[in-house]
Amino acid sequence: MDVEIDIDGRNLRRAKLIYAIRRRRDAAAGVGGLFGEPGWDILLDVFVAQKSRREIQVSSVCIEAGVPSTTILRWLARLEQDGLIYRTSDNVDGRRRFVRLTEAGEALMTRVLGAIKIGD
Repeated sequence: MDVEIDIDGRNLRRAKLIYAIRRRRDAAAGVGGLFGEPGWDILLDVFVAQKSRREIQVSSVCIEAGVPSTTILRWLARLEQDGLIYRTSDNVDGRRRFVRLTEAGEALMTRVLGAIKIGD
């Protein structure tokens, strides 16, 4: 009998848990940006969105990360330059832009999340 392992589901749960823990840690510290890892936060946020089959807007990434929008936009540009994400316009409302992982970005997140063991 073949056993199928739900790697994507496990990695999605890991990503959600890591992201939630980071947000709680930041809230408990009470000091914005003290534990800044915007690149990681962006990748987690976009990974969770994609695996949950929903789009994430650039503006939502800025809000969720809890750092200034200029910092997030700089990180988005860096991650895009590194080939990990890409931005695309909304077909209905051209003012909105979505962020998605590239194949390389998804592979990176799958590899990194797979290496993190959380009560597995």
